[in-house]
Amino acid sequence: MNALYDTLPIGKIDLPNRICFLAHRTNFGRQGRLTDRHIAYYERRAKGGAGLIIVGETSITTDDRPWASMIELYHPDAPADLKRLNGAINQYDTRVFIQLGHHGFQSSGHITRQAVWAPSAMADIAFGETGKAMEETDMDALVDGFARAAGLVKDAGFDGIQIDMGAESLLRQFLSPISNQRQDAYGGSIENRMRLPLRIMDAVRHAVGAAYPVGLKLCVDEKFWGGIDTTEAVQFAKSFEQTGQVDFIQTDLSTYYNLYLVMASMHTPAGFTLDLAEAIKQSVSIPVIAAYQIDFPSMAEEAIAGGKADAVGFVRALIADPDMAVKHREGKTETIRWCARDNLGCVGRVNQSKPIACVQNPRVGNEATPWPASQKAATPKQVVVIGAGPAGMAAAVSAARKGHRVTVYEKSEVTGGQVNFSKQGAGRSGMANLTHYLEKNLARLEVPVHLGAVLDADQVIGMKADAVVVATGGEPVAHPYPGNYGPPDVITVWDVYQGNHPLGEKILLIDEIGSHVTLASAEHLADQGKQVHIVTSELFVGVGVATLGDLYFTRQRLLQKGATFQTDTAVEKIEGRRVVARNVFTNQTVVFEDYDTIIAAAAFTAVDGLYYKLKGRVGELYRAGDCVAPRGIEMAIYEGAKVGGQL
Repeated sequence: MNALYDTLPIGKIDLPNRICFLAHRTNFGRQGRLTDRHIAYYERRAKGGAGLIIVGETSITTDDRPWASMIELYHPDAPADLKRLNGAINQYDTRVFIQLGHHGFQSSGHITRQAVWAPSAMADIAFGETGKAMEETDMDALVDGFARAAGLVKDAGFDGIQIDMGAESLLRQFLSPISNQRQDAYGGSIENRMRLPLRIMDAVRHAVGAAYPVGLKLCVDEKFWGGIDTTEAVQFAKSFEQTGQVDFIQTDLSTYYNLYLVMASMHTPAGFTLDLAEAIKQSVSIPVIAAYQIDFPSMAEEAIAGGKADAVGFVRALIADPDMAVKHREGKTETIRWCARDNLGCVGRVNQSKPIACVQNPRVGNEATPWPASQKAATPKQVVVIGAGPAGMAAAVSAARKGHRVTVYEKSEVTGGQVNFSKQGAGRSGMANLTHYLEKNLARLEVPVHLGAVLDADQVIGMKADAVVVATGGEPVAHPYPGNYGPPDVITVWDVYQGNHPLGEKILLIDEIGSHVTLASAEHLADQGKQVHIVTSELFVGVGVATLGDLYFTRQRLLQKGATFQTDTAVEKIEGRRVVARNVFTNQTVVFEDYDTIIAAAAFTAVDGLYYKLKGRVGELYRAGDCVAPRGIEMAIYEGAKVGGQL
């Protein structure tokens, strides 16, 4: 047995293993309360074998509600809600902590209609609201809020508490020289900047007693000029340990200038945060939990065996596959649904105040509702699936799990659909994870997949299937603008990867999608030495990746590789290689005519011809994914799995 599955003492309790599901935002809360979605979501991760679950999103004072879905620990129904959550998780051999924190000026008064608190009168780069420099009375109220919340959590039966001093916390703002510019006893020296966090730790410990596990999430490196660095964080860690009030430390990084590092995309190397954990581990004797971009149990094993950490925290990996711990422990790693770190379903949705989901796990956020694929069908059917892209494969897997006899037909020579193009984009090889899991399951379920099979309606009807699922996908609109043009001068993004036409050295990329579909393609071309000029009608290039935490690095890489941007410019027509556009604000005409190749990435259209030819001619007919309407891979997998499960 490897050390990842050894017990770990935290204060007076033992974690059954060293895999932790860390605090994060789900947006499941409603009117300040925990919901059934919360309970089912966390219960599912406990069932999957996580040794520790840390529940986040809590608000301990009425002024701290940066988003509407926060869980108010001062709500009259909070005690009953917490007991229900604790009871659900404790059915399993899992310990549950709750994170207590305050967002400070990384917040807004839009909901509370109160000023946001801050160490100094500064504005957050994202929220943009100048905070109120806290007075002594505010600090007293904050200390009392932490103490009250801690007592409530203990009474509800939770196993422990984590105090948030990480990237998004007011206490980190006090610790940081960037945000703490006070000239009183709470600013300046390390001792002064630690004064309020130490007061809070003391109050929490007094509220819960000496035996109750209390730890903290500590920002070890703000990764920004003049901020907390590892050397200073080590001093913080030692000081906290010396109080005797801290039972563990979870490492964190980043600040309000670069939160994209916390849930970094697939461009960021896995394990880049382990050196932070190691620095703290070498400086304290209490347990240290490493966190972020530790994508694989094998990496966690190595970190623990190498003395870099005592436990390892996951978020996205356990969202994608809540059974990762059990599968790995049983030696079934080939069955794990690996996170692609695309951030589309999790970070992207959460940043738009939508409930959390997962691009490849359709059950995320739906754990509390019955799922049609969970039970065997009373009467097995013969099912034909047309298309082996994400939607088709997801439909086939769900239907086969229900016991149906499924056959898949794909017109190309490979499965995967549009993912075969996406994974060729610069730094986007992780997209292959999205279809790898489905392909493995098709093989495991012994579902026949016929490649190179171009079927017409009569052939499908002749199969006399009980049900037909059409998942023929979508394709780029080849002629999205008026004018006389076409290949090889004007091509689509797909043409780039298929190598259908020779590319010139100077390329104009018209981007009306704003996602990785075009940006990764632009970088792919820049890596080949092409001169790429990106034109969009949006306010900035990359608008579609802003919520994914990938905008900064994507733009940085493109600019470093020589790409140029032109915004606020809408294309009106194309004649040959002459593009006529206009500035959307001034209406001034803009002409582009000195380019060798033009790539038009303006829209996708459904490939739905077969569906309409079959409609009314087969007993049960369904369609899923982009052939319904092009909406991306998240909806393709979700819809495919749902259709297959309903058969």
